[in-house]
Amino acid sequence: MITLTDSCFQFPLPCGVDRNSNGEHLKAEVKLAWRDSFVCATFTLQPPTVNMGSSPSTISQDVNTLISNPSNQENVHFPRNSDDVLRTFSTLRHVLPSELVLEILEFAQYWLHARVYREGIHTYDERNWRDRTPYLTSEPIAEGRVEEIRIKIWSHDQGWSDYREDHGTYRNSWTWFELGIEGFQGREVNTDDVDLHLATNVHAQRQTAVHEIVYRRQDSSRLIQALRTGDHLSIIPLSRYPGWKNTVDKASIEVYTSPIF
Repeated sequence: MITLTDSCFQFPLPCGVDRNSNGEHLKAEVKLAWRDSFVCATFTLQPPTVNMGSSPSTISQDVNTLISNPSNQENVHFPRNSDDVLRTFSTLRHVLPSELVLEILEFAQYWLHARVYREGIHTYDERNWRDRTPYLTSEPIAEGRVEEIRIKIWSHDQGWSDYREDHGTYRNSWTWFELGIEGFQGREVNTDDVDLHLATNVHAQRQTAVHEIVYRRQDSSRLIQALRTGDHLSIIPLSRYPGWKNTVDKASIEVYTSPIF
């Protein structure tokens, strides 16, 4: 028994699964309680028919293709591209209402994923204050709706200061990171209501710390609402006043988008 709950729909999912003795067929019975009605579906999955002269398209074959893809391979994110999402939507739409399929894909966070990563120690001091040189810049944001952004930064400061009472805290720490946004083809991005501060280094700590920042559309993130297709995001290390140094070991930017159907 699997139970999923969302503001728009509820499953209980009493799922019955039966495989025949030679493992060639898989039968699944699913009963969805959705809003004020029930949707019942029985799936019979079987290996696709091999036919050298034609390429039959059936619901059984389509579903089997989905479950036979190597989604359990390490470091493989599914969906890999918008075609995966459209194929999944098309397959489920054979047996479920389109509106319900969209709800399911949203609930499952079946989103496209783009990631950039850089590893390499680089130190920024007061001389970089005006340049605002990025350490890492994302690829252009894919077409669709931005759902989530994840930023990770591994960094530390110079490891000393004269303010011993602030050591090990964030007080009076003058090394930090801001988010840069470059609009597509020079588009001006309104960031008046967006907090561009990403993270601050611990005061006078030589050990590398990990900062993880997450923005979500469901949290009504103003940043996500301001972004458009083709925009770039960047991580900008900053340091102010003599003696302060911001050292970055590595960083990553991940952007999750839902495609347009």
